[in-house]
Amino acid sequence: MKFSKIMVFGAAATISLASAAQAQVTATDENTILQAMQDFGLVATMGTDNSGDPKISSRVSSTKFKVYFYGCTDNTQCTSIQFGAGYDLKSGISALKVNEWNTKKRFAKAYIDDEGDPFLEMDINTDFDGIGIKNFEDSMDLWRSLVEDFEDFIDW
Repeated sequence: MKFSKIMVFGAAATISLASAAQAQVTATDENTILQAMQDFGLVATMGTDNSGDPKISSRVSSTKFKVYFYGCTDNTQCTSIQFGAGYDLKSGISALKVNEWNTKKRFAKAYIDDEGDPFLEMDINTDFDGIGIKNFEDSMDLWRSLVEDFEDFIDW
């Protein structure tokens, strides 16, 4: 009797682990990122960047953004992603203002391009065994919130 309880418990644990493994999002398979974004309700399309690495184009609220893949080997098997959005402002933004954002916000960084326009970026590490789908969904919701906050901050 003890043996069968152990077998049942072992089988249940194996099924539980298999289900958890299926719910992983990883940049080593860019389609898991794309699918997770689409399942979250975002319109997202796959493309490639200038280096041939995967790149996803999407929109959150009314803002277009890209998902860039990093740490790739031969344009596949990437280890991390970065969400990025840029803003073309008529008069640019000061470094002091961007530094104010960066000192107050934890998960996304801002910088200024050579024309004085601000960009917002958020990195997600998916190396080794990826991240859970719920954590990824939470990260996408965090990105949406940060984009909206940043747009208020820069008077977009």
